[in-house]
Amino acid sequence: MYCHHCQRSFAEDAIYCSQCGKKLLQHNITGIQKVGIWPDEVSEISVDEHAAAKVGLHHVPSDDKKNTAMKHGKSNFALKATVGFIVLFAIISGLLFHFYKVELDINEEVLSLQSMAKVEALAGNYEESLGLLQDAIKLRPNFAALTQDESIVYHAIRIARMCDELEAIIGQGKEGEAESKLEELRQELKGYKEPVFNKHRERLEELNMKFTVLSLTNELSRLGTIEDLGNLLNVANGLVGEEAAVLKEQIIDRIRTTTTAEVNKLIERKRYTNALSVIDEALGWVRGDEKLIALKGNINDLQSAYAKAEEERIKQAMEEAAAEDYINQTAAVKLLDYDQGLNEMGELVVVAHLKNVATRAIYNVSLKYNIISDQGTVLKSGEVGVTPDYVASGEGMSFTIVLEDDFVFGQDFKLEIAEGIWSLE
Repeated sequence: MYCHHCQRSFAEDAIYCSQCGKKLLQHNITGIQKVGIWPDEVSEISVDEHAAAKVGLHHVPSDDKKNTAMKHGKSNFALKATVGFIVLFAIISGLLFHFYKVELDINEEVLSLQSMAKVEALAGNYEESLGLLQDAIKLRPNFAALTQDESIVYHAIRIARMCDELEAIIGQGKEGEAESKLEELRQELKGYKEPVFNKHRERLEELNMKFTVLSLTNELSRLGTIEDLGNLLNVANGLVGEEAAVLKEQIIDRIRTTTTAEVNKLIERKRYTNALSVIDEALGWVRGDEKLIALKGNINDLQSAYAKAEEERIKQAMEEAAAEDYINQTAAVKLLDYDQGLNEMGELVVVAHLKNVATRAIYNVSLKYNIISDQGTVLKSGEVGVTPDYVASGEGMSFTIVLEDDFVFGQDFKLEIAEGIWSLE
């Protein structure tokens, strides 16, 4: 006998199936026996038929033959069901494997596109990266990581454009606008730690450097002292890049020109020591600058030449002063000319005209004179005063000598001043 649920055989006295545990449908009724697998399959055998079988009136198969036939039919059904189940399982498994394989290939393609997109983004090829991500999103629209990557690439493109705009503004020298844009760019990058933004952070540093150079360049035009220029140079020395190098050279050149201008003014006033101090101050900011060192050498040469010339001048001045003093002391009175004449008394007189050649006024002048003949014989000597008594430098004076009867009008002789004494003012 077989269970109509699981088609497993069971004992005649069993009430529940030992395999599936469900209640069996076989039971005995007086005079009638019902046997079947499904509830509607019932075979009825009457008591009369049973008796007739015994007396040979009817040929009815025995129970063993019936059971053997039933078992054989049930066995064929179970085999077919098992084979069908296996075939169905194989088909379903094949379909599931095919679906899994297709989905796996799609996932691999999506991951490959995402990986290539990241490589392009890191290389700065944002448009290519964006195209790869959009292809991946078409394959996996609900993959959140792809939409996040797409958003990051869009932001990277935005920041790259902002960087380009800022660089153009700096190039135009618009310091105020550049400062505002620089702060805006900092805010846009704030909080983004992804590797794709590393290039943007590097570029931000470069643009910040360029802005600093622009700011210092504008400040350079407003500075005028060596100290201010030196402090600006110290700031510029902390910068790197071609623009910073150009700025540093501009500052150094301004230090040179400013130093040279101040030195030239001091040289005009012969203040060589002060000029050397200015150069030393400039060299304190730009140590070893060849042009400033050469300028210092020129100033030292000028100072040496000036010192030598000054020494000569002083020496000459001293000599001139000594000569002047000698003149003032010994030769203040110079005889210009003299005339012969007769006075009211008919006496022969000599009127001499003199000049004060001293550098100072003289007074209380007393002169000794000689009258010498043509042969060099002293004919007369004497001492005489002059008028006026006070004679300023460069002014004239005179005196008159009355000659005795030994001299005649028109006689040839010469008047000379032998010596004199006077007082200097």
